[in-house]
Amino acid sequence: MGAIFDFLGKIFGYVLWFFFDAVSNYALAIVLFVLLINILMIPIAIKRQRTMALTAKINIKDQELRKKYEKNPKKYNEEKALLYEKEGIDPMAGCFSTMILPLILWSGILGAVVKPLENTLHIDSQKVSQAVQVLSETPEFSELKNNNVKNYEQLHLVRNFNSIKHKLTMFTQEEFDDIEEYSHGFNFFGINLLSRPNNSKFTEFVWIIPVLCLLSSILTIYVTQKSSGTQVQAEGCMKFLPYSTPLIMTYFAYTVPAAVGLYWFLNSIFGAIQSILLNKYYNIYSINAQNEAARLALLENQEALVICTRDLEEEQKEPKEARDEITKRTRE
Repeated sequence: MGAIFDFLGKIFGYVLWFFFDAVSNYALAIVLFVLLINILMIPIAIKRQRTMALTAKINIKDQELRKKYEKNPKKYNEEKALLYEKEGIDPMAGCFSTMILPLILWSGILGAVVKPLENTLHIDSQKVSQAVQVLSETPEFSELKNNNVKNYEQLHLVRNFNSIKHKLTMFTQEEFDDIEEYSHGFNFFGINLLSRPNNSKFTEFVWIIPVLCLLSSILTIYVTQKSSGTQVQAEGCMKFLPYSTPLIMTYFAYTVPAAVGLYWFLNSIFGAIQSILLNKYYNIYSINAQNEAARLALLENQEALVICTRDLEEEQKEPKEARDEITKRTRE
């Protein structure tokens, strides 16, 4: 798993460092990164929105099947599969864009944030290990030996760079300047984005980030379902199943650096806005209008084909009649 984080982190690190180098603020760099990702994912978002609109379109038929085969779940599943096939809907089509892809992106951000020196600044790992060793041997930073901060040594090095920079002789001047610039850009309305909510004091207000993650994630699900008409029809606790992902991601946001939680929060907000905008063009009514237009176009094409076939037959018939007339006159 660590290898995946590092691989994705190095890729995402290049993009984040490009934005950070331009604006000198990590929060703004994440905003630009999220904006870029959402622009690149527009084709996938459109496909997902169309699928949701089509799903909403057959909701009524699905409910009728559910009532009809209430005592025969197997038959219901078979009829539902036929209904989806008839309407051209793949129930699994949205799994990648709604579940797998967000986790991939989140893993990349985590890899870039947790190991900023290696994955974002792309400094040689041996130099980074030497720097971390120097930090851990400094008495005031002996907490690095605690398991609670294990795997976050590079974050502590960046946060405390000014205190020990005179000891970090292993870095080149260019690397030294990059780290120093990087260490000053993590302030987000007074919140240090390198801090972790579960390892920070209440008065540092880092806990606000996971709270924002929870609220924005729930809002995104609600807005998406409301605008597309795909509210889950379920009984009991199953009604709350879609909200399990926000709870899981909120827990993760509570245990990882605030910068990662900020990414999730911003991505949820952008996702909600994107759903609202796309729903204006890809909803039940527009899909019905498109289908009706396609049906009329097909009828027109079929009618035109019939007319062309009839005209062709008449053209082929006229020479035959002319030949028959000439033959008749010759015999006479």
